[in-house]
Amino acid sequence: MTSNEYNRNLTFNIFDMKNKILPLIMFLLGLVAFTSCEETKDIPVYNLPVYETLYLVGDATPAGWNINNPTPMTVDADDPFTFTYTGPLTVGQFKIPTTKGNWGCDYFMPVNDGESNLSVTTVSLVKYGNPDKKWRITEAGNYTITINILAPAAYNIHIVKL
Repeated sequence: MTSNEYNRNLTFNIFDMKNKILPLIMFLLGLVAFTSCEETKDIPVYNLPVYETLYLVGDATPAGWNINNPTPMTVDADDPFTFTYTGPLTVGQFKIPTTKGNWGCDYFMPVNDGESNLSVTTVSLVKYGNPDKKWRITEAGNYTITINILAPAAYNIHIVKL
């Protein structure tokens, strides 16, 4: 066999093998890639607080209806989704704005306007404060108000007279 014949045979055999082996390699690579996607992966999800501060505003609060200087709530050092106020409330109404100086901000409000049953823990986030709803305090005294805003489906508030 001459070197030209050998080179032609080798070239033919390599191309023939390429046409058979390349699809097999592609199939095996696809099988490996598909198999590696089948296992469950844990992807960490971090909830970041949407609001860093919350306030109380209303005639039941020390600040009254002054949206420029509402009564601040304190964020829990261990839980950035929990805010607390402890102090005096008078007979009247209040709601919880998410910022100061803007009546058109978002508010945390009771589900029913004029809610005076302080054992009701449901609360809703009302965009732009409309429709307007307020809690009603019927007995003056010192109170602790704690609101948790971790998940929209589980927003809750606890209002306790001390």
